Amino acid sequence: MASLVRLIEMLDRAKEGPICTVEDWERKVIPQTVKKYLKDYELAGTFNKETPVNQDMELADRFFEAGLEMAVEIGLLCPDTETIIRVSKEEILKAIAAAPSHLVMGERREWIDMKSRRPESPIPPVFGGPLCIQVSEDLYVPIAEGILKGKQVRVHEGPSIDTIFEKPVYSGTPFETAVGLRENQLRREAQWRAGRVGIPNACIASSTTEFGQLGAYAGATTPSNPALALILHPAEMKVGYASFHKAIAAIGYDGYILIGTNSMIGGYSGGAEGVVLSNIALVLLQFAVMQADCSDCSIYDVRYDSTCSRHGLWALSTACQGLTRNTHLLLHKVINQSAGPCTEEILYTSAAGLLAGGVSGMPFTVGCRSAGGRFKNYITPAEHWFCGAAFEASAEVSLEKANELVLYMLTKYEETLASPPKGKSFVDCFDIKTLTPTPEWGNIYDSVIADLQGRGYPVNPVVAP
Repeated sequence: MASLVRLIEMLDRAKEGPICTVEDWERKVIPQTVKKYLKDYELAGTFNKETPVNQDMELADRFFEAGLEMAVEIGLLCPDTETIIRVSKEEILKAIAAAPSHLVMGERREWIDMKSRRPESPIPPVFGGPLCIQVSEDLYVPIAEGILKGKQVRVHEGPSIDTIFEKPVYSGTPFETAVGLRENQLRREAQWRAGRVGIPNACIASSTTEFGQLGAYAGATTPSNPALALILHPAEMKVGYASFHKAIAAIGYDGYILIGTNSMIGGYSGGAEGVVLSNIALVLLQFAVMQADCSDCSIYDVRYDSTCSRHGLWALSTACQGLTRNTHLLLHKVINQSAGPCTEEILYTSAAGLLAGGVSGMPFTVGCRSAGGRFKNYITPAEHWFCGAAFEASAEVSLEKANELVLYMLTKYEETLASPPKGKSFVDCFDIKTLTPTPEWGNIYDSVIADLQGRGYPVNPVVAP
């Protein structure tokens, strides 16, 4: 359990820390600090397009060393006060040592022990789903029920709803507080229908500010099944009052803190090398400043609205390797798929990202960001069944074989990554009564799995219920 005393100390540092405007932070502090450490550790220009799964462990270790020094120098900006929260190297190392190496979650048959991993670890990683993609209120239960029928989905997070009893939910109003309670009702119904009572929860999915979390987190966590509190703050290298609110709620109810934000290729950290550096620093600061149980610091290529470009995959694998080789921290990085359901692309991009992260030691992820999360109801159980199987199978693949497989999978989607197919909505490619895919979606699913199995990726198909 995190210490409220320690969190209040960090909140006080936000109040008393060095002043820095958001504009200076984004335009000067981040890019200048990244540039400095890339130069000092000779990391600039190390991206290799032929190894989207990094093969150079010395390079990953060097990124970790540089990321640790950068974390000490830069800290996190609190936009609410426009001040910097800084921590010493000793505090970071102490936080790393004190952080959990595993989390016990779930009850009875749904009990899991999520463990830290290293590159090429034989320990199967944990897949959760779905992400907080918006769905119609009346579709929440069938969509979530269908997803949870895939037993390799081991943590329940989303989806989210933007109405409550058919009334729009407005961010930062009592509607948002109420929608968290409504989400909990629908969550329990879906779990009961799927036969997954006791599954670990990550919540609250429908809350864009702190209000839904403060109003409903207590209803989704119990002493015997602590929930992961979803705490996301603005990119990059920032933490705001909203995140402190959510972390305090998690501490108050003995829950787990899952916290972080994106590091963006094409953002303030620059290219792939800069993002690996800033991402490692960002992860370390989640544990030192916010007492994370698991970091939620993803890597995102803004050019493609995805992690699954060559640059994104290389950055994902290198950052994971640097962290998992040098710490026992629990990492969570979203793959950020951009293609929609009922397409080959969503399965190949999912497999590429999950394999690159899983073989590099990532122990946990939640997916799938079907259609990039851009369209309401564009989410189905099938891609989640696939992701659970693909992520677990990454534990049986070597780094060298993973690179070979990812290079092949890139040939299946790289040309359309900038303009991914939208695919089809849940009601257009799934039977809402039987919760099975249409023949078209089922054939795509089976074909991609057979293709990957034939190339040596041991993805075990999930049979539709």
